[in-house]
Amino acid sequence: PFISRQLMLQAGCGIWLAGVGFMALFGLISTCQWRKRVQTAVRCEDGLWRSESVESPFILGVLRPKIYLPFVLPFGAESHVIAHEQAHLKRRDPLWKCFAFALLAVYWFHPLVWVSYFLFCRDIELACDEAVIRTLGEDAKADYSRALLRCATRPKAVAACPLAFGEVGVKKRVSNILKYR
Repeated sequence: PFISRQLMLQAGCGIWLAGVGFMALFGLISTCQWRKRVQTAVRCEDGLWRSESVESPFILGVLRPKIYLPFVLPFGAESHVIAHEQAHLKRRDPLWKCFAFALLAVYWFHPLVWVSYFLFCRDIELACDEAVIRTLGEDAKADYSRALLRCATRPKAVAACPLAFGEVGVKKRVSNILKYR
């Protein structure tokens, strides 16, 4: 049977639109789930919130991003964690990550775009680590690395939320920090 070129084009367009819709829906639902999870968070400082439902520090939001921390952080890790999350805010990483996810949603069918997105997310974390070390000085490398290791948790839902930052690739990050000059 003969299938017209126009019918194939319409089918391909429909599949592409379904993929874009799925990605947009995924981003919206995961962000809403995290917003609901942290809705009982307590404000500590401007843009800094603590929540009992948070296991690892992260940022949530694009236009008005907020830093969410667990109520209890390992001893000596708090200042390093806050410095790292504030580096994300200074660099406007939430906005860049949103833009990158939008590109991923449009080009969801291309495997290299997926690879690029995950490498982009990793590079954002590495860049913030380097910014913190640059600010705190070479002497802070060991303490900062220990803080990363103490706050590391198994990868979980934060990594799946396209508009949140969580702990990603801690082993690679610690190695990069110790080699940074």
